Amino acid sequence: MVSSPAPSPAPSPGSSPGPHQVAGGAIVTVDTDRCTASVLAEHASALRDLLATGSPEDWAGFTAVKHSTVRTTRTGALGEVAVHVKLYRAVRFFDRARDLVRGARGEVEFHNLRRARERGLPAAEPLAFGVTKATPPRSFLITRTVRDAQPLPRGPLPEATAAAAGRLLRRVHDAGLDAFDLHAENVLCDARGALWLVDLTTARFAAGLDVAARARGLAFFTLELDGGPRHRAALPLLAAYAPSDAVRGKLAQTWRLLRVHGVDAFGRRATRACKHTSVERPSRGVEVFRHSAGDRANAALQKVLAPDFALDATSATKSGRRGGVWLHDEFVIKRRNRADATHLFRASYWLTYAGVAIAQPLALILRHDHGLVLSERLAAPDLAAEVASGALTPQSLREAAAHLGTAVGRLHGHGLRNRDLKFENLVRDPRTGAVCMVDLDGVRRKGSCDRRGQAADLGRLLAAFRAAHSPGGNDSLRAFGRSYTRARLCLGLSKIDRFTKRLIEVRASAWASASANTRTSRPG
Repeated sequence: MVSSPAPSPAPSPGSSPGPHQVAGGAIVTVDTDRCTASVLAEHASALRDLLATGSPEDWAGFTAVKHSTVRTTRTGALGEVAVHVKLYRAVRFFDRARDLVRGARGEVEFHNLRRARERGLPAAEPLAFGVTKATPPRSFLITRTVRDAQPLPRGPLPEATAAAAGRLLRRVHDAGLDAFDLHAENVLCDARGALWLVDLTTARFAAGLDVAARARGLAFFTLELDGGPRHRAALPLLAAYAPSDAVRGKLAQTWRLLRVHGVDAFGRRATRACKHTSVERPSRGVEVFRHSAGDRANAALQKVLAPDFALDATSATKSGRRGGVWLHDEFVIKRRNRADATHLFRASYWLTYAGVAIAQPLALILRHDHGLVLSERLAAPDLAAEVASGALTPQSLREAAAHLGTAVGRLHGHGLRNRDLKFENLVRDPRTGAVCMVDLDGVRRKGSCDRRGQAADLGRLLAAFRAAHSPGGNDSLRAFGRSYTRARLCLGLSKIDRFTKRLIEVRASAWASASANTRTSRPG
């Protein structure tokens, strides 16, 4: 038995602990043939009864509320106390090595939550932690459920909630808690409006946080906002936090770097099980990565996954050295080699994170020698066909130019490039009017300050505009330019300078010459 400090009495069973109460009391060990757990003494009997029925993933009466590659969260009851149970997985070699060095994540978070509460912070009350004896072993954590509480939504918060979040962040930082993954969804808001900390697996404690750590914490919490700390919805949060001038000076730059780096992190979700993607292996050598919106194409996916399904090369709408494209009523199939198919599917996640309008990704199917990418089919002609038909009014042209300017500005603001920007690869969504990028083979990750790359994209687009006889004229150009600049500024980039403008003209001329040479060299 190991004793731990008990600064205040434990809350009564079934009640939510108060923000300033600290989980205390003795910790005892419960050992069964399936698990070894450490638990607060008053809950030892109830936990022993549960462990006698099996590991936490087998407990009857518990319901899964969240599932990902790294953990599963279930809710149930420990005796008369409503609890949440987190079961952690060590999927990658890095995860196993980290757990070996730092300790099992269930135990780490248990002690982090206790330390947070000891420092007067409102954190979920930890009741027990343990490790299963299965192969491979899985650690778990049991915390008291905060009644009638929901995680905060990512994005703009109501003014009162944003101010409460600012006060909470200030208390967290002043207490020396450096929580690297403290975003809105890791903060619960109960029925009284009180905020609670959860998920402190990666937290570290110090005497106090320096300027860089405070700026990083604020920037990460406002990561989902366009403009981050400069967004109007962030003003109540910053006012309640009252950062120093040094923190304010570092905040915007820190947010922009986190935003750009977030593209890679979100892109990795394309090929791992998470809330955005499900992973299936229906047969040997076949992997299916289904986007969360892929339910709309379930029937199509079942057809494509059938053993006797084969794409007829002669029926391809488009074919070339990279592969073929097949159009169906509601979806599009693109065939590429495995690496290119994976890149194409990941690129759709990059652009989703960047807020660029695209045809909705549905699924990636990898087989032995090739990959298939399924995406939504937009029931509309491409922009080149619409412009050529003369069906677009001047107002429609200005709106399309503004939508496109925002899309390209957000693309560049997140360090992305699309070297195949042309009207044939742009489609106006008939539901929203937004101009969507539908061919993502040319999307690449670059630096957000890569002026030459940005100039190449804009020059390619300018050449396409001129080749289409400048639809909408200067009005379209101005609408595009205003939206593009606004998107750049919102993401922390400056306006394009004269050097970049000259590069755009050079690139546009080069593209026009190359296109003219291609046309004249074709037979007939």
